[in-house]
Amino acid sequence: MIRARRLQFRAYSTTQNLLGDDLGPIQRNEDQHKSFRVRQDGSSLPLPPSLDPVVVSERSRWEQLKEKPNVANFTPFQKKLWENPYAHILASPPRQCRATNSLQPSALQTSLHPRPHPSTKTPWLLPVSLTTPTHHLGPPFRFLSHKFVAAHLGKKKAWKSGLYFRIYEKIGSKATHEIIWREDMPELILGLLRERLLGKLKWWFSKRGQLVGCISPWHEHIESIDHVSSILSLKSLRTHADDLKDAAASIAASSDKWVSYTAKGLPDLFDPHSKPNVTHRAPSWYQEPLLPRLQPRLQYPPLEFKTTVWRGQKVAVYSLVDLLGEEKTKELVEGSMYEGESCLVVRSGRHNVKIEMLLMELQCYTADHEP
Repeated sequence: MIRARRLQFRAYSTTQNLLGDDLGPIQRNEDQHKSFRVRQDGSSLPLPPSLDPVVVSERSRWEQLKEKPNVANFTPFQKKLWENPYAHILASPPRQCRATNSLQPSALQTSLHPRPHPSTKTPWLLPVSLTTPTHHLGPPFRFLSHKFVAAHLGKKKAWKSGLYFRIYEKIGSKATHEIIWREDMPELILGLLRERLLGKLKWWFSKRGQLVGCISPWHEHIESIDHVSSILSLKSLRTHADDLKDAAASIAASSDKWVSYTAKGLPDLFDPHSKPNVTHRAPSWYQEPLLPRLQPRLQYPPLEFKTTVWRGQKVAVYSLVDLLGEEKTKELVEGSMYEGESCLVVRSGRHNVKIEMLLMELQCYTADHEP
């Protein structure tokens, strides 16, 4: 088992297969269509077909690379699929979330990679994939890109249960016990997602014709615009119900805090294993005494994503104020040709797919429960 895992780790690293003379002195036998490697004692060793230059050259005569698709020959459905950001997200490779153990598209996941601290050299798990290219970063630690998941992994070191063997092989088993998870991980990821989206939007706001101004996301105001893919609102979409929901969540968090405080101060009243004359210990599956709390399904309803209707179909509505904040939105709009607009329409097109994927990724990370 240990040897198999080592081989798996070696296969993960980027290597180049040597062919023909690069392997050393070889002897070609054209009659048998084989090549033999000449050993130091003069004997010959047959090469496997994947490394034999004779076999590789003969096989390549009958292999033809698939031509790249020509956009000009796309059918209407293929063109519509090519310009759809949701299709590109669903087409991303599925990977396992280390928090929920479920398979999710990698475009909807956050990847952390171990990196040594510049001064202490202690390994840290950092979202370097949000700032640098994703090539050759080593084994990733992936989880569903949501602030609740990132906050959950940071509690009681829940992220340690998601470490797997490839990370142990990369940094060593001893260094794995010293690996550090930043306490501000949810805010760190949020800041990097905002900076990446802001950098893309600055180019959009500097070019004419990329966006179309409109009065509001109401379907009557966008019905006359063609090829609508999504709406950018330059105002907040929060209502008074959202403020009431935040106040209710604060009251619920305060009540849970006092319930936990009371349970720890009076364990004899809540924990049956702490009562006098009890000789047995708590089983391994026992976590804490059952305490009166809000039902999770009532406290956490389904996530809400703002949409509007355009010609009978739903399109996404993104509020830049809610996603980026008022200061960054003001910095983005001031001095641009879209200053004074309340809403902007993003038209469907292949060049807009990347920015819409970034908007969706940040929206999924900051999505909250409906009030």
